[in-house]
Parts: sequence; structure tokens; C-alpha cells
Amino acid sequence: MPDFISLFISEIKKKKPLLEELLIKRGLNERPYIAEFIEKIWNNLSDTYDFTKKPTFAVDASQRTLSFSLGPYLIITQALAIGSNGYEKALVSIEPVVGSIPENQLGLLRDLLMQDLEIKLALQIVKENYPPFILLIDGSLLSRISYLLRYLHSFEDENYINLAYNVLMNTLDLINASKNGIDLISISKSSRNTFFFQILSIDNPDIEKNISYKPTDSEILSIFTWEPGYTTPLLIGAEMGLGHKQLEIIEKNSDLQKVLSNTQAFYTFYIRLMPRDQLLRIDFPANIVGEKANILSVNYFWGKDINMAQILGILKKNCVNSKIYQTPLYFVDQIVRIKREPDLERYLMILKKEFPGFIELDRSQGRFY
Repeated sequence: MPDFISLFISEIKKKKPLLEELLIKRGLNERPYIAEFIEKIWNNLSDTYDFTKKPTFAVDASQRTLSFSLGPYLIITQALAIGSNGYEKALVSIEPVVGSIPENQLGLLRDLLMQDLEIKLALQIVKENYPPFILLIDGSLLSRISYLLRYLHSFEDENYINLAYNVLMNTLDLINASKNGIDLISISKSSRNTFFFQILSIDNPDIEKNISYKPTDSEILSIFTWEPGYTTPLLIGAEMGLGHKQLEIIEKNSDLQKVLSNTQAFYTFYIRLMPRDQLLRIDFPANIVGEKANILSVNYFWGKDINMAQILGILKKNCVNSKIYQTPLYFVDQIVRIKREPDLERYLMILKKEFPGFIELDRSQGRFY
């Protein structure tokens, strides 16, 4: 039998310098100006916040991809919206996909189909309920806009390009609906953005020479903070928020320019609700706190004087523990998740009944679906 343990230990020793840099992050600890930067933007959480209690809604989706022995894929997506007023709405979609689709496009399509159902449900909440209310979305809405702009040039199939455009327009409609008394808050459990490193690089250009990789915002914050608190909100849009290539796409499309010129910028910040807990990234349309800048007119600006009591109060009120970081989103996630048993088994049973003799998973997937 091969001795994989010995080989693993040998590989650790060989890669130890790189592992120390990425895991222990000595390069960041050794630069005091990074600590000073974080100290300026890190704020303590109060025990109480005055905020208006409103009905709260949450939207999330779940997905499974089946690969069949005859070649095609089948993407099953289900989404759920719930409200504290008893509101409930669900959607399910199945997307048959040719087996020859490139693997990278299959991954993009899965993400696009999830976003499609989530945004459709969120718009139904807006249509069927009277504001004021709170609407929680899983994942960064600002990042969604960025991804969707890129998706317009990522697919070979015209149908998927059209789908990406429709999802983008629906997402922008949802964001603009927040002008009418809707507190639209998107919450990311993890974030790979590097806003802080980009800002630090402006005043400290040598940082890119001294540190061999771009640390994420969460990495930097985890080194220099551990207590409950939040970062000063960053008003963000344009290149910092959307990306350079995305701006090039917008510049070549007058329709996109017009729509985005009427779409508000976002505030984004990170929050830790319990000691030593992982950070959450929070995005919300800027008009919720009275800011009127559009997403193309501002690159980044620190919102030091905005009133965050309502947003912070919502987040603190709905936090139970590190696992149930926001009750409505946790609840909807637990219900909507497609489990192998019984959910996927039932879906497969229905498929086999409709297509007897043709439905068989390929061997590579039989153990894992």
C-alpha cells in the first residue's frame, strides 16, 4: 500500500514557507500601518440600538446537478421566500443541459439559475406586500451585479446570454424598489473581496511588492480584530465595486449605461456579532440611509457619519449564535436545501416514471449525488 501519510508530511515541509505566509499571514502582521488602518475603521457594537420593528422576509435557493449516463446534465433548483407575517412562496426549475457544455460554463449557468429564482421570489415579495418591511438576501447583491455583467459575455448559447440580461434587469429592479420603504439587506457568510488592500495600496504602494498575494478584507480583519464590532461603511460603485472589465462592458452598451445611471450605489461593511466569530459582509442600497449617489458616479467613499442604528439593530436582533447568524436566512436555508434523502430520491423517482428505461446516473456520480 502507498504511504500517503509520509508523502503528505513531506509535502507540508516543502510548502511550509508558503503555508506560513497564507495561513499565519506574517507579512501583514509586520506592517503597523495596516493595524492603524483597521483601528480607524473598526467600530464597537452597542448593546442596544433604536430601530423600528418591521415585518422581515428572507429569500434563499438550493440546487443539485445530475449527470446522466446518456450524456446530458439536469440542473434542479428550488427557491423559497418566507416572511414573519406568515408569507410563503416557493419556486422550482429544472434545466436540461447538453453534455458537451464546457465545465466552466456549466458552473456559471448553475449560479445564474439560482440567482434567477431568488430574484423572482424577491420581486414577488415586493409586489405582494406593503412596505415598510425588511428583505434579507443571501449573498452580496453588489457582487451579483458584477457577475451578471460578466455573464453577458461568458456564454456561447444565446439563450443563456438573454437569461443573464433578464436576471440583471430584475436585480436592478429589486434594488431600485428599496427606494419605497424597503430595507433591502444582502448578507454574505464569506467574502473574497479585497477592497481594503486596494485602498491601502493607494497610500502604501510598496505593499504589493512586500506581500506576494492580495489578502481578502476578512483575512485582514481577522488578524487585527476579534471582538464584536463592524467596519465603517464603504460607499462603493464604479470600478471598485463592479470591476474594470465590467465598466468596459457598460461603456459599450448605452442601455446598460442608462439603467445603471439610475441605480443607486451600495454601502458595504463587515460585522462580527459575537467574540471571535467569523465576519459577515453586509451590502445595502445607499438610499436606505439617505445617500443618493448612483452606482456609476462613485468609486469609494467612507460613510463615517451615516446613521447605522436601523441596520445594526436588524442584524443584532436576528443573531442567535455562530451557526444561526441570522434567523430568517437560517430558517429558509434549512427548508429549501435539497437533501439526498428524501428530496433528490423523490425527484429521481418521478423522472424515472416519466422516462422509463432512460434515467440512469453516470458511474462517476452514483456515490456523490
